[in-house]
Amino acid sequence: MQSLWQDLRYGVRLLRKSSVFTVIAILSLALGIGANTSIFQLIDAVRLRTIPVKDPQQLATVRIADQSWNWGSFDGHYPDLTYALWQHIRQRQEAFSSIGAFGEDSFNLATGGEIRNAKGLWVTGDFFHTLA
Repeated sequence: MQSLWQDLRYGVRLLRKSSVFTVIAILSLALGIGANTSIFQLIDAVRLRTIPVKDPQQLATVRIADQSWNWGSFDGHYPDLTYALWQHIRQRQEAFSSIGAFGEDSFNLATGGEIRNAKGLWVTGDFFHTLA
């Protein structure tokens, strides 16, 4: 234990003598720790955490194979999934215990003449029941 304290005192004396080196070393450590923390938080939020639903490993995404004109939304000039097609799929499917559909859209939140758009989703009635 005595030699540990001697080594620490010797290290502090060396760092005091070369203050430029000390400042650069401390800034490098701070930058490295901050960058690693930021990257881990990003990866944790995007890839490591599962979505907050019961049994997320049982969820599946089903898409229409031919997506030559749109991305499976209900809106747009040529929607891949119309409401009539959705009703047909919902009534005849036997593979899943529950299904839901969604489509992206932009909504105007302003009540007057000013336009304030917010991105949102159109969802079917069973969407939240499926996730619960």
